Amino acid sequence: MVDLPLVTPLRIKPLGSDTIRHVSTLKDASEILIDWPHAKRGPFYQAAREMVEAAMNGNGSASQAQEAFGALCDHASVVAG
Repeated sequence: MVDLPLVTPLRIKPLGSDTIRHVSTLKDASEILIDWPHAKRGPFYQAAREMVEAAMNGNGSASQAQEAFGALCDHASVVAG
């Protein structure tokens, strides 16, 4: 697996947490996805998970993975200003 940097790092406040996390690589994004609450997983989550895993395995685009992860975070309102 390859850990690729995100073009634009994100600061997020994960669901159920008071801690702000800095997401600067696909590995960081993958860790957030692993911890994502099961009750909050849906189509945005699934798309982000698939894209991040594909990019880390060399079978997808890092920019598309970042876009999908960012869309999930926006949708879930976890992006910290």
